[in-house]
Amino acid sequence: MPSRQRPPEALDADHCEDPGEATDSAAQHPRPGIESPISVAEAEEEAARAEALAEEARARAIRLRQQAEAASNDRRDTTDSADAKDSEATAVDHVAGEAEPLSVTSGRWRRLWWVRRPGRKAVAVGAAIALICASLGASGSMALQHRAAVHKRHLAAEFAAAAREGVVTLMSIDAKHAKEDFQRIIDDSTGQLKDQLEVTAVNLAKSAEDSKVSAKATVDAVAVESMTDNSAVVLVAAKSDTTNPDNTKRPPASWRLSVNINRDGGQLKMSKVEFLQ
Repeated sequence: MPSRQRPPEALDADHCEDPGEATDSAAQHPRPGIESPISVAEAEEEAARAEALAEEARARAIRLRQQAEAASNDRRDTTDSADAKDSEATAVDHVAGEAEPLSVTSGRWRRLWWVRRPGRKAVAVGAAIALICASLGASGSMALQHRAAVHKRHLAAEFAAAAREGVVTLMSIDAKHAKEDFQRIIDDSTGQLKDQLEVTAVNLAKSAEDSKVSAKATVDAVAVESMTDNSAVVLVAAKSDTTNPDNTKRPPASWRLSVNINRDGGQLKMSKVEFLQ
């Protein structure tokens, strides 16, 4: 078998004359990679420092836990108070029949305004008031329409009477009183018609007196074509009976006239006469 070689350390130990010297040499010159031994005092001091750090960490953890619990309790109290207020408001809403619109602001529901819901009685009263107002409005409108219609009928009758009287005056001439008849025509006229009659009345009256022919007119029908409060256009159907100087009568003649009536000084007078075919 091959011989086993002793390790270098054993050889070194054998060469050492004194084991104590070897021990002292090893203590003075430690081998690389081998830590020096720690004394008991240093180990106790290190353990005391570690225990102090652990105690400080435990105290800090207790303080943080207490702060967290206090903050959690505050939030819980705030939430409970808000929930209680919201519950109370909701109960009041249900009892009073009112609704509270809400909006989301920063993640919380906040009260904006109160809107009162009308009850059935209030709705019925409102509907009754609306019906009454509508009825009064309709009655007022009907009254106004009735008043306007009455006023219109009154004006139409007034203009028709003025046209009837004017045509009779215009077409009725007595040869014995021609001047007086033409003066009445002038007095019942206004505007352009009056101006023309004032110029021609004298000659017309003289012609009637010389001819000794008399005429008398009657009105068969009158219709107001258009009118305002102060003027109107009236259609007139008339006929005239003419008497000769020997008192013989001619056949009656029929006429259709368009007469303009205007208000002049509070009186209705003829302002224009046009004979229609």
